[in-house]
Amino acid sequence: MSDAIFTQSVEVRWADLDANQHMRHSAYADLCTHARLGWLSHHGFAGQDFARLGLGPVLFQESTDYFREVHLGERLEISLRLEAATPDYGRWKIRQDMHKADGSLAATHRVYGAWLNLAERKLAPPSAGLMAIFASLARVDFSSLPQPQYQ
Repeated sequence: MSDAIFTQSVEVRWADLDANQHMRHSAYADLCTHARLGWLSHHGFAGQDFARLGLGPVLFQESTDYFREVHLGERLEISLRLEAATPDYGRWKIRQDMHKADGSLAATHRVYGAWLNLAERKLAPPSAGLMAIFASLARVDFSSLPQPQYQ
């Protein structure tokens, strides 16, 4: 386990806006996905590694709590922390806080996911490399999830 919190900076683009000229609801999820993949890449796990392993992330639940409007051209710092996981990191809950340049919290995004064997379309344990990456992620209000039975 690490105390270091991974953060990624993003800029709000025109395509991220809705008719009210603030960031649309689904853009929060898109930018958080981008940050999670950036975190994996930062630790040496690139997108093509999913194909090589025949493994992919699958989400069971995704939610966002909104606190401040975000507009075109604003920069957000997206942090990642682990809220819950099974002992093998086969299932996990990640919390992502999105802070504006002034430090105010714009939104909190949470995902609950697992790993999918892409050939069998069944839940699968993560690779040793993914386990190590998840073990290094800072934790917040952490709770353990029960170990799943893989088939």
